[in-house]
Amino acid sequence: MIEKKRIHKRLIDQLLGIDLLEFDRNDFLKFKNKKILITGCSGLIGLNILFCLQKISIKKKITINIDGTYNTYIFPFIINYFKKFKKIKFLKMDLTKKKIKKKYDYIFHCAGYGQPSKFLKDKQSTYDLNSSVVSELHENLKKNGQFIYFSTSEIYSGNNKICLESSHGFTGPYHPRSPYIDSKKFAESLIVNKFENYLIFRVSLTYGHGAKLNDERVLNQVILRSIKNKFIDVFGGLNQLRSNLYIDDAITMIIKTTGNYKNDIFNLNNHKMMTLSKIFDLIGEISNKKIIHHKPKFIGSPMVIKISNKKILNLLRYKIKFNNKSGIIKTRDWYQNLLKA
Repeated sequence: MIEKKRIHKRLIDQLLGIDLLEFDRNDFLKFKNKKILITGCSGLIGLNILFCLQKISIKKKITINIDGTYNTYIFPFIINYFKKFKKIKFLKMDLTKKKIKKKYDYIFHCAGYGQPSKFLKDKQSTYDLNSSVVSELHENLKKNGQFIYFSTSEIYSGNNKICLESSHGFTGPYHPRSPYIDSKKFAESLIVNKFENYLIFRVSLTYGHGAKLNDERVLNQVILRSIKNKFIDVFGGLNQLRSNLYIDDAITMIIKTTGNYKNDIFNLNNHKMMTLSKIFDLIGEISNKKIIHHKPKFIGSPMVIKISNKKILNLLRYKIKFNNKSGIIKTRDWYQNLLKA
């Protein structure tokens, strides 16, 4: 029991590990005494937004009231950690079936399926979370409140040029990932034309601490196999180019932008690209294990999406802090402790 508590503390410490020196005073004060809703607070982005705000609240002695919704599962050690903080409340609910009645200053809509296996399996919920739920959450915003929506870089699918925020993709309803891609496009259109104060982040391949063991995104699964298995099985896609973004870089840019800017769209990605083959080799090198190649499991994943993140980097004067090697090492550390827990 004592050892398990130590492991839980290591996991909590990693979730609280974001560097507050990256922020200025206004990045803290804009959340003072505010009411915040994080939908999908058990997911990678939602969970790390929660812990970043928690660290701001503790270190800067700022009262922040947060409600976090989750549909299926949240780590019990996280629930236990927050029991002593009365300003943080968890709401277990399916947003497609139940409405929230309270009003909020900030709503971070992180709920949704970012894993191909999940959004291909539950297509109806994928559509609902990006349409009717978005429309209903609009009613939960206070006057002058801000809605922060997490879209996807996959809306650029089919576009082989460098994609700016003004670019668009070329897929249609028969594309294998259409429920995900097109529902995200619909949500963006709804928000831009209906909401008075919003930010949209087109997220590309975030990874890091906070991921669950059943997260089926390829990078997480390969990192997990490098810990659990004698060999590392990988399935296709070796020549696909990816720009994976470590979660601390993503959260820093999200928090610095929220409340300081409005009615804008930002690409959220790493500008340094690597083929999946090189990423797999890097994981093999870090873990000292052999890579075994197999045919791909899923179809429709893009070969390459060239995304420009210059807009947000220039606006914030921010530099990406974590390369793939440092990010993979930290993610392996998270998973190793999670497996022990």
